[in-house]
Amino acid sequence: MKTWLMFLAYGLVRLFHLTYRYEFRSAPDLDRARALGRGSYLFAIWHRNLFAGILAQTGTRHTVIVSRSHDGDPVAFLCTRLGHVAVRGSSKKGGVDKGGQQAKDEMIDWLKSGLPGAITVDGPSGPAHEVKPGIVEMARRAQVPIVPYLAVPSRCWTFNSWDRFRLPKPFATIYVYYGAPYVIAPEAAFADFAGHQAHIAQQLMALEAAHRA
Repeated sequence: MKTWLMFLAYGLVRLFHLTYRYEFRSAPDLDRARALGRGSYLFAIWHRNLFAGILAQTGTRHTVIVSRSHDGDPVAFLCTRLGHVAVRGSSKKGGVDKGGQQAKDEMIDWLKSGLPGAITVDGPSGPAHEVKPGIVEMARRAQVPIVPYLAVPSRCWTFNSWDRFRLPKPFATIYVYYGAPYVIAPEAAFADFAGHQAHIAQQLMALEAAHRA
């Protein structure tokens, strides 16, 4: 995407952001996560809630992984303009390295430094509501807790995309919920990852079920 188009998109996003009202719930769970991770933690969020999730954390710096594809360029631009740190990379496709491991290593370094992070656990291309193993590996290696994260608007447009992406309507209220922090033991083996992934998915689905838009 051309730079001027990205600046235009950023301006529109900021305009939308000014119309939203944010209500933060479950703050004690986030405070507990900060204490467990020495200030750092790792948000787990469904891709469909990415837009509201990014805007709800404006003013609190996070590191995020964004695909190296052209589709990821405007997301990385937006995150950077909002004060976050965007590291670029995604998992292998067709045996081609897309910088996924390098991005994870960079994210882990940021987490260890005390900067919290956020991951769309079923992104960037699905399947929807299927947690991938990357977040478990990063939380284990950085020794920071995973925090299930939901930012749900009172009113939104829902796109006919693989994840049913949500775009909050102007003047919507965005309700922000945090799940209980989840710690991965440093000795956890890769064979155990599937169980952790299932648990994270269950926590996210429970948040969605309890706090529907």
